[in-house]
Amino acid sequence: MTKALSWLIKGSTLFCLLPWEPIAAQIVPDATLRVNSSVTREGNNTSAITGGTQVGSNLFHSFGQFSVPTGSAVYFKNAPDIQNILTRVTGSSISNIDGLIRANGIANVFLINPNGIIFGLNASLNIGGSFFGTTANNIKFADGISFDAKPLSGVEPLLTVSVPVGLGFGTNAGNIRVFGDGQGIRKTSDLIDTSSGLRVQPNQTLALVGGNILLSSGTLKTTGGQIELGSVAGAGLVNLIPTDKGWTLGYSGISTFGEIQLSGAAAVDASGDGGGNIQIQAMKLMLDGGSQIESSTLGAGTGGTLKINASDSVNLVGLPEVDSFFNTGISSLVYPRATGSGGNINIETARLNVRDGAGIAAGTYGFGNAGSIEVLAHDSVEVLRKPTANAGSSITSLAQRGSTGSGGNIKIETARLSLRSGGVISSGTFGQGSGGNVSITADEEVQVTGKSLTGNSPSRISARTGGTGKAGNLTIEAERLTVTDGGRVNIGGEKIPKNLNFQPGQGNAGTLRINADSINLDRGTITAGTEGGTKGEGGDIFLHSGDLQLRDSIITATAGGNGDGGNITINTDILVAIKNSSITANAFEGRGGNITINAKGLFLSLNSLITASSKYGINGTVKYNIADTNIYPTQLKAEVIPITPEITPVCQARAGTEVNSFRVSSTRNLQSKPNNLMFNNVEQSNSVPVPALNNSHNLKSLRSNQATQIIEANVLIRDSQGNLVLTTDQANPTWDNASLSASSCFSGSQW
Repeated sequence: MTKALSWLIKGSTLFCLLPWEPIAAQIVPDATLRVNSSVTREGNNTSAITGGTQVGSNLFHSFGQFSVPTGSAVYFKNAPDIQNILTRVTGSSISNIDGLIRANGIANVFLINPNGIIFGLNASLNIGGSFFGTTANNIKFADGISFDAKPLSGVEPLLTVSVPVGLGFGTNAGNIRVFGDGQGIRKTSDLIDTSSGLRVQPNQTLALVGGNILLSSGTLKTTGGQIELGSVAGAGLVNLIPTDKGWTLGYSGISTFGEIQLSGAAAVDASGDGGGNIQIQAMKLMLDGGSQIESSTLGAGTGGTLKINASDSVNLVGLPEVDSFFNTGISSLVYPRATGSGGNINIETARLNVRDGAGIAAGTYGFGNAGSIEVLAHDSVEVLRKPTANAGSSITSLAQRGSTGSGGNIKIETARLSLRSGGVISSGTFGQGSGGNVSITADEEVQVTGKSLTGNSPSRISARTGGTGKAGNLTIEAERLTVTDGGRVNIGGEKIPKNLNFQPGQGNAGTLRINADSINLDRGTITAGTEGGTKGEGGDIFLHSGDLQLRDSIITATAGGNGDGGNITINTDILVAIKNSSITANAFEGRGGNITINAKGLFLSLNSLITASSKYGINGTVKYNIADTNIYPTQLKAEVIPITPEITPVCQARAGTEVNSFRVSSTRNLQSKPNNLMFNNVEQSNSVPVPALNNSHNLKSLRSNQATQIIEANVLIRDSQGNLVLTTDQANPTWDNASLSASSCFSGSQW
């Protein structure tokens, strides 16, 4: 949080220190072209620009200064056959635009000023084509000719009929700022929802490409067209690639990028009958103060793509006191009654931070399907809710209540993923359509921890159903998965507090797969159930890990109503469940699910359980495949844990006045007294029959010197050799002749 605020303050200071010139009516031709530009006044507030040099369908203008004062207009009176109006500023002044720029026909307008461009509160566009505001040094053409903003003195420039193909930048490009009234955030499904800000016509491009870019309450709009924001901090060429929506920009020729900041409810919106495209290229992207980037589907058209590439970081900081969808965010939605599909959101960066109520959302309220979200964050993804915030921070793709379309998928690839204090990553359906799938891949760790201050909003990764549609599937691949302090990983429906707006539905749960070297739950939950629903079937859970630890935690595939419980399959070296932990595949009226545990060792505390029952239906089954069926009194050092093929049916007696005991944790195949024989009542695929033995003979063979009192094991640690050792969380445990490994301590459990 501190780093994000530091960047925000630094960025704001940077923009405040940029040169600022008074807005004045300064449109001064520089007489550098073969046919020079001419400026005449039409009425009190309009300046008409004529002349310029026409070459084919290109019209070239050159000015020493170019600014449009507040309340005035500049009118390019071009011929109807002109396709591109190319306007350069050769002087040293920033262009201050606080009025209207107008052109005839469908001409594209390029404004090039390397010194910088400022669009004021009253800036607007009335052109039929695309608009480029750029602080590049020149425009490159297909035949190799360039139109330079810094021409050689006394040399007439070469002009061309070719199409523009690139923007050439120097090492110190000027900055671009856009100011506004903060009223550009979309709140309706109207195609034209506001008259403020900079706007181009449908299927045209609005591009701002320069050094650092600041939108301070400013608005950029196109109805289903293309919006391009590019921050270039080094020399190179930005490619212009023609499309059916004008142009898209390519940055393969640029190696150094700058900063883009949206603050004060700034809006970048390409929503239309079909959503338009938005591309943002920077080193750092910061959204705060309720700012929005949106490309939504309002009608029957197909959604576009919202693409963000920030080499260092993407930071979204919300308004924690605002409990509203219109918080800081990036979104691609299908609006009510729209039949077209939503567009996709693609983000590539080193670090993605979503906090204080901000969000990234793809969803549908209509008939069309929602788009997908893909995040590639090379270092980390953090979704953090401020504990006192009304709204949660989230990455979601949802089919909302009343919709018939399906939710989109969420795919996240990173090194470290952290959800804290109520942060959420979720796909889901609350309507008739199916929920999308969630796929998480983390080279290092996935951490899901904590909940909101009220306790109603836990941190969670989920694929949920609250309607009639089926929930999506959830897959997590990580080196470590940690779910603690109320955190959840879940698919399907669940019991939701009544004061929340989510209600369990009738849809079936999906499938949950987790593959991790280590899975650790401490007051955490992994669920694939439909508890609280009426008809939904429980989902299936597949867990594959080196070690799986539960402490006061739950793994469940329980179904509500008359749905059948789901199945749980666990493949692990060591399974430890202590302190009121449970693994359940239960049902109420339906059939209980099946639980299969394949492990080298299993430890279950007295107050923990594993069940597959049904209250009114048929019970499910619990099957154990334990590689080591040995239960014997080990006398091992902590750093060595050998495995023996023998079975000892008793525990060691100890001389002296202390009474020996062996605590049995919810199982019938272990005896509580040292001279009682053990009889195996557990059905295991590799069970070994225990022969009848004489008690006294066995006691004699096991007799030894005075043994140190054994302390009950309740935690699992790794020793210096990488072996797993069950021990105690007591401050100074006694290790002498008292260490127990999970693989040789318990082979059974509750059944």
